[in-house]
Amino acid sequence: MFNSDTNIRLTQTVKKGGCAAKLPAGELREVLKGLSIFRREELAVGHETMDDACLWDLHDGRYLIQTLDFFTPIVDDPFDFGAIAAANSISDVYAMGGKPATAMTILAFPGSELSLDLIRPMMDGALSILSKAKTTLAGGHTIDDETLKLGFSVSGFVEKSKAWTNAGAKPGDVLILTKGLGTGTITAALKKNEAQNDWIRSAIKSMTTINDIIDPLQSIDVHSATDITGFGLAGHAMQMATASGCSFVLDLSSLPWLSGASECLKNGFLTRAHTTNAKYTQEKINWSLDKSQQEFWPEWKTKILFDPQTSGGLLLSIPESQSEKALDHIHNAGFLEASVIGKAVPKKEAFALDITAS
Repeated sequence: MFNSDTNIRLTQTVKKGGCAAKLPAGELREVLKGLSIFRREELAVGHETMDDACLWDLHDGRYLIQTLDFFTPIVDDPFDFGAIAAANSISDVYAMGGKPATAMTILAFPGSELSLDLIRPMMDGALSILSKAKTTLAGGHTIDDETLKLGFSVSGFVEKSKAWTNAGAKPGDVLILTKGLGTGTITAALKKNEAQNDWIRSAIKSMTTINDIIDPLQSIDVHSATDITGFGLAGHAMQMATASGCSFVLDLSSLPWLSGASECLKNGFLTRAHTTNAKYTQEKINWSLDKSQQEFWPEWKTKILFDPQTSGGLLLSIPESQSEKALDHIHNAGFLEASVIGKAVPKKEAFALDITAS
């Protein structure tokens, strides 16, 4: 932990933190629509399906995986912030079925406002995660900026036959989510000094748990995968369903929640991303809740679907016949909150997500 006489709270130096700082997905997509982009034939997966990373054919039976991610502070402690930034950045490689190999630092630092001494604990935190993931920090780039931002450009590799994308879900598959939801609302409460310490520690533990479940799932047919980050469960599930040409049925009653997330949502601790994520998905969601279910799931409670996750879990689409075995492997790998949260069904023209509650 970082000790400072000034007791700087990193979250108080920015207006929004973590993946909640993303630009609204719908508006950004509209602005960028129609760009003329040169494409090499080696690019197997690019931006078209809004997947987690790109896949580049090395013509040796492997894909090179490339991704990058950076954001503003989501927690106050610099060591924790660095660890979360690193875990979040390498997550996209795991979401493609691969393993990260190298990372390059992206750091914007307000040198006139904060002590440069803060950089060391941030990088110590990042390296604690990169080392665990057997990922080499190979360099980076730093600028002086008004707002602190940290992240990494990451490269990894995967055998072509074992690569995952967000475009392979099949009707009949079950959907497994590997981590609990709620980092957005909990850290919004943290920023206002309203989050209990055990909630914060639980959220940090989740955000610093690397999504390396590749080896435990070697015997499982993972048809599709994505990681749940700034666009929330609804946003990333919608993208995955659309890319796969099917629809997803999500069961609210099966969603895993982080400790304190319910209390924080009920008390209205929200980010701007809660609103923009709901707007981004509203035309593609069908709400299949009867009157009694609606009473049990008031509007504040359903906002967990739109909660912007930072270093969230993986959403996996696998054959139903393998769901029990897959869950056992995932639980044994330390992801104890992993749950079956829904299923893939044939495409519905009117919507991508059907929200139910058992």
